[in-house]
Formats: sequence, structure tokens, C-alpha cells
Amino acid sequence: MTWVRSASDKSVTIRCERDRLRALIGDVVGCGRLMPGVESLEQAAAGPDVYHYRLATVSNGAVTFTPEYEARFDTSDPDAIGWEPYGEHNFRSWGTFRIEAGADDGEQRLRIETRTEASVDVAPVVIVLIEPFAQKETDEITEGFLRAIKEAAEDQRVGVS
Repeated sequence: MTWVRSASDKSVTIRCERDRLRALIGDVVGCGRLMPGVESLEQAAAGPDVYHYRLATVSNGAVTFTPEYEARFDTSDPDAIGWEPYGEHNFRSWGTFRIEAGADDGEQRLRIETRTEASVDVAPVVIVLIEPFAQKETDEITEGFLRAIKEAAEDQRVGVS
């Protein structure tokens, strides 16, 4: 197995109160299901801060891959929620949601910084061909996730607990 790596650092301006945005991203399961490609997400048996993900299968014609993994979340910082891999799986993800003040009152800037690794059954020389596809996929998922979070946070009809 060879590890394919990608990283993303994206942000979006969201018009809502800081507490509303913090509550939304602090709901790991509810917010996590807004991420494109999440087929299932639930709290893992390993503990209250560990979550099990199963993502949709992706394929670039040469490699077909179904990411499944667990991540431990740290929600102790009021302005940042971080996660890191937990256990051994075919996919690993590290990252941070960071809430920053927006340019205007009532605006927040949400930044997501991520780093991922996927274990695929290919020769190491093929990685150079696969990583651009993985990077494109990571960027599209991150941008879609930010759009979905923005819509949920700005939609006043949706209750955030």
C-alpha cells in the first residue's frame, strides 16, 4: 500500500452570530453530514470525542477507493475545533476549523485547514499521477463543505443546538 497525500486551506465569510457558527461546527455529527460524500458518520465506540466516517467511493479510472476512518475531535477551544486520525484505517485526516472575526459586524470568517492521506494499492511511481486527482477532489469537497456550512449557518429557519 502507498499513501496518497493532499492538503487544503480554504475559508468563507458567513453572516451569522459567532455563537451560532460555533454551535454548528461543534455539532460534529450534524455538521459533518454537511460534507459532500459522507455516507455515514456516527460517534464511535472508542469514546465521546471519536467519530467513525464512511465516505462515498471515488475513482479516477486507475484507482477506486472508499475512504473509511475514525477521527478524534478536540472542541475545547472556543475559536477552533481540531481533529486527528484515531486508529488504523485506509484514510487519515487532520484539520482545524478556525473562526475569525469578519470584516463587518455580524460576519464571521470560517477557515478549514486539512491534510489527508489515503492508502491505495498502487506502485509508488504511480503516486505522481494520482496526487493531482486527490488534490482536486480534496479542494472540491472542502469548498462544497464550506458552502453547505455557510447555507446552514445563515438559514435562520434552521435551529442550531
